[in-house]
Amino acid sequence: MSEQILIVGAGAIGGMLAGYLGAAGRDVTVFARGLTARTITERGIRLVTPEQTEIHARPRVADGSTPLAPFGIVIFATKAFSLGAALAQVRGAIGPETLVAPVVNGVPWWFGTAQQPVRAVDPRGELAAAVAPDRLVGAVTYSPAWRSVENATWTQTVPGQLTLGPVTAGGDPFAAATIAQAFTGSAFEAVVSDDIRRAVWNKFVTNAAFNTLCALTGARQCDVARDAGTGPVAEAIMREVQALAMACGSGIIGSVDAKLAQARDKGIHKPSTLQDFEAGREIEIGALVDAPLELAGRQGVPMPELTHIGALLRLKAAVAGLLPATT
Repeated sequence: MSEQILIVGAGAIGGMLAGYLGAAGRDVTVFARGLTARTITERGIRLVTPEQTEIHARPRVADGSTPLAPFGIVIFATKAFSLGAALAQVRGAIGPETLVAPVVNGVPWWFGTAQQPVRAVDPRGELAAAVAPDRLVGAVTYSPAWRSVENATWTQTVPGQLTLGPVTAGGDPFAAATIAQAFTGSAFEAVVSDDIRRAVWNKFVTNAAFNTLCALTGARQCDVARDAGTGPVAEAIMREVQALAMACGSGIIGSVDAKLAQARDKGIHKPSTLQDFEAGREIEIGALVDAPLELAGRQGVPMPELTHIGALLRLKAAVAGLLPATT
C-alpha cells in the first residue's frame, strides 16, 4: 500500500492534521481550492500548538485541476454536508487498497447502511456504498482549532487526539491502526478504539449542546454552561443525546455532570458552528441536529430540547443565508 496521505479539506482540522503529519516527514497532499490552495502552495502551513510552539509544514497541494492517482490513506476533513461532493472530486485518489477516514462532527454517515442510510447526512445511501467497510475507518477528534488563511496560520487551542476504529462491531482494527501509525513521531496523538461509536457519541453529547447554543447566542462554551438560563438547556440536550446513544446500543464515557463541569471550567473556546457564523460560512445542521433526530425517531427516544434549539438554529442560518442546500 502507498504511504502517501491525502487530506481532503484544509479547514481548521484538516490544516492542523496536515501540519502535524507534514512536520513529521510524512508524504502529505492537501486537497484545497481557491485562496486556501494558493496560500498553502506559496507559504505552507504554520501551525501554532496549544503549548504555543510553532510547527511548519510544506505539504503538496491538489486543487482538482489534474486527475489524482490512488493514495494509501485519504482523510476527509470537510463538513458532513460537503462529503458527497468531496468524494466525487477525489474519486481517483481512492483505489482498491486505499484506507478512508472521514473526520466529521456529529452523527457520521457510517451510522447507517446503503439499505438504511441516515438520510440527514446520506440521503440516497451513496456514501454508505462508496467505501468497503474493511477500508473505512471511523474517526473523531476533539481538538478545538481555528485558522487564518490570510496569514497561513492554523491554531490548535486545546490539546486533543484523533481516535480511530473499525466502523463495524468486532471489525478488524488493522486499517485504523495503519492510519494511527502514520502519526507516530508527530506531535499529535492518534489512538485506536475498539468502540468507535462510543467515541463518536462521547464527543457528540457535548457538541450537540454547545455547537447549537453557542451559535445561537454568540457566547463561548463556558458562558453558555455557566448561564442560569442556557446551562439547564445544555444539560437537557446532553441527557437526550446520552439516552439516544444508549438506545442505539452504545453510550458515552463518563457522566453528563462531569462534562458540564468541564465545559464550565475549561470551555473558553468558540465551537466550530459559532466560528462558521462569524465567518459567514454555511452552517452544519444535518449532522448536528437532523441526523440524531432521525435516529431518535427510529428508536422512539424523545428529544424535545434538541428539536426546539435545532429549529431556532435552522431559522437563524436561513435568515443569514448560510443554510446548505442539502439540509
